[in-house]
Amino acid sequence: MKIKKNFIYFFKLYFSMLKKRQNDLYVCGAWHGDKFADNSKYFYLYALKNGKKAVWITKNHEIYNNLKCKNMPVALMGTKESRKLCRLAKYAVISTGKFDVEADCIGGATVINLWHGIPLKKIAYDDHITADSISLHKRIWNKLNNFANKKTYYFSTSDKISKIYQSCFKTDKDHIIQIGQARNDVFFDGCLKKIKYSNVEYDKLIVYMPTHRNEGKTIVDIYSLLDLERLNNYCKNNKILFLIKKHYYNRNDGKTVEGYSNIIDYTDKSCDTQELLFNTDVLITDYSSCYIDYLLLNRPIIFYCYDYNEYLKQDREMYFEYDEVTPGDKAKNFDMLIESIDKAINGNKEYLDDLKRVKNIFYSLENQGIVCHKLLEKIDKL
Repeated sequence: MKIKKNFIYFFKLYFSMLKKRQNDLYVCGAWHGDKFADNSKYFYLYALKNGKKAVWITKNHEIYNNLKCKNMPVALMGTKESRKLCRLAKYAVISTGKFDVEADCIGGATVINLWHGIPLKKIAYDDHITADSISLHKRIWNKLNNFANKKTYYFSTSDKISKIYQSCFKTDKDHIIQIGQARNDVFFDGCLKKIKYSNVEYDKLIVYMPTHRNEGKTIVDIYSLLDLERLNNYCKNNKILFLIKKHYYNRNDGKTVEGYSNIIDYTDKSCDTQELLFNTDVLITDYSSCYIDYLLLNRPIIFYCYDYNEYLKQDREMYFEYDEVTPGDKAKNFDMLIESIDKAINGNKEYLDDLKRVKNIFYSLENQGIVCHKLLEKIDKL
């Protein structure tokens, strides 16, 4: 059954290579069609604003209906309309992988892989713990896919990241374009406003964004990681709202935090991550690349790395020495976390020089601001 399914997939993929593609048409998608988010979302919005013919591809009916109501170009994945558009588009703009759009309809298209974050953890071909990229099945699959999509380009943010992309995506230097992340333009273009996430009165918003463990197969149990009663009292006394946003892969953990006045579990709520980061006064994370976006805002970061050694052995290796690229306090237990929060909200500025140094590793100086205009110009020239 699996062999038959793969045969049909590749037959359709290679058949789509025969189609003449429209030079002015872009199809965009993210997170296997399930989210309206990430770098491809912001490229899509910028392209439409600048008169380009771009269509969002999604399998999520709520997203489809919302975009339709706003008269924005959108197609529902699996329909004749969506498949036809993907066969006609010269450009397929993705953030996670080719299944962000109709993967078997983009043979011969120019694939613009904007990716979904600057990697701290090893990914794709470099990930030898959780990925199966070295298996025979996966090698054959990748070989056939890559032949159909020779014109695939990856967009990085600095010299260091470009070298990582060459390795993890097994591509050559000519297919790496160093520009920046489209999604971070909103930090600088004035389109985001400060918003409130609760009716509770608060002066500072602290957001905890832990990454997934084992691709979401391991539950991130907030009740065991945080003394919620003590944390809630601390937040009330210091006029803090503490917001928890677990990784997309952990959205179905089934352990939502409830019943606390100053702690909100936002994991299962739909929100724009960049908007949330923009409103955040202190970010707490562990090994998530969200902090690399947050570096651009020059605000304090706390790293709650309670399982560092276990994580490296059982989940992901890293591209960098952790302490060298994490500019902020490292909390290994809850007591240390509270101490770090206390420092952060009371004007600690020790992190600023280190933050600037690390920011320059992940972003070339010219990529630490608005980049979408350069991104669109470069794609048009490919």
